[in-house]
Amino acid sequence: YNVVCVEWACIAWSYVVQRNRVISMLGDKFISLDENKEYELFMAIEDHNPDYIMIEEFPETFMKNHIIKRLYSPERTYKIFETTHSSHSKVEWKKYMPDKFIFVSPYSCDTFKSLGIPFDLIEYPIDKKIPNKIFCQEIIGLDPQYKHVVNIGLFTSGKNQGYAFEIARLLEDYKIKFHFVGNQAMNYESYWAPIMKHKPENCIIWGERNDVDTFYEACDLFYFSSKLELNPLSIKEALSYKMPSIFRKLHTYLDTYDNNPLVTYIDDDLKITKRIILEKLQPEFNEI
Repeated sequence: YNVVCVEWACIAWSYVVQRNRVISMLGDKFISLDENKEYELFMAIEDHNPDYIMIEEFPETFMKNHIIKRLYSPERTYKIFETTHSSHSKVEWKKYMPDKFIFVSPYSCDTFKSLGIPFDLIEYPIDKKIPNKIFCQEIIGLDPQYKHVVNIGLFTSGKNQGYAFEIARLLEDYKIKFHFVGNQAMNYESYWAPIMKHKPENCIIWGERNDVDTFYEACDLFYFSSKLELNPLSIKEALSYKMPSIFRKLHTYLDTYDNNPLVTYIDDDLKITKRIILEKLQPEFNEI
């Protein structure tokens, strides 16, 4: 396959781990559109003459209407596939119909099947991986005398790291460290700046990383505080390493994790969540 990636817009230069990976894979077949997006987009289409165009979100959410209309022309020589990665996406948003949807979540399949457009479900897999905990703890400098909890995700109100901070505060008397991997983007500063002022000492902020797998391997428990998701990769990645995992049962997950022995559901009860973490980790008390 001859794969070309067209980036509609580079929103920020501060957090580009995923972007850089795509560029390293594709080289000069990575195209970032400048100010004249319509001209450059259709020049790329003319130059590469694609058989398929896969759009990584509904175009109605980020493209101008006249560009979408031209892209979806009945005379087009390519087929258009679309996906969505948002739990907010709604049927009524769709004005232009693709040849097929490629959904990443059963929830999206249920939501959009009424449109009558063919669709496939391609979920991120839960692969079986063998962690090397001691080696990975040495790489990132984790104290093996402590139990380590990892939280993955961008700092936003939906990811709900503030709740995780409150749990950590209740566990300061134990040998437990909480590790937060994910960026603190400026457009969400109104959420993360206030909670960072009162961050517990047992919480370590690592920012955006390109070695997230190392944290899965090095830690003892995956704790996902999020309350707004579609089909998050972080849960699947944690389960790939057979990590005990605690998170909310969201309606968008349907019943996916109900019978997984590694999964324990939590809610807003801080005391119950604290008890679950202590039962799973069996940590020692901090010496006074």
